Amino acid sequence: MVLEALVITAAVILYIAFEIGMIGLVFRELGKNKEKTGRYSIPWSNLPPIRKGILITLPFILIGFFIWLYTSSIFAPESGEYYNLEIVAIGLFFAIGLIGNFWLIRN
Repeated sequence: MVLEALVITAAVILYIAFEIGMIGLVFRELGKNKEKTGRYSIPWSNLPPIRKGILITLPFILIGFFIWLYTSSIFAPESGEYYNLEIVAIGLFFAIGLIGNFWLIRN
C-alpha cells in the first residue's frame, strides 16, 4: 500500500515536472515569435474558422459540463454538502483549461 502510494506520487511529480518543462519551451518559442513578428501568436483574422469556433465554444462547453457534473453525475456532492474532493479537482482542471483558452485569445 505504501509502495503504491510512493510510485503514484513519483509519477505525479514527474508528470508535473514534464508539464513545467513544456511550458518553459512554449514561453521560449512565444518569445522568439514575438521578436520575429511583433506578436506572440497568430492574429484573430488569420485563424481558421474551425479554430475560432473552438476558442469561442470551449468555455461554454466546459462550464456546462461542470454544471452537469456538479448537479447530476456521480461526482455530485451529497445532500448538505457544497463540494467534495472530486468536484474540486475537476473544477480546478476546468479552470486551468479556461485560463489557457483565454490566454490563446488574448495573445
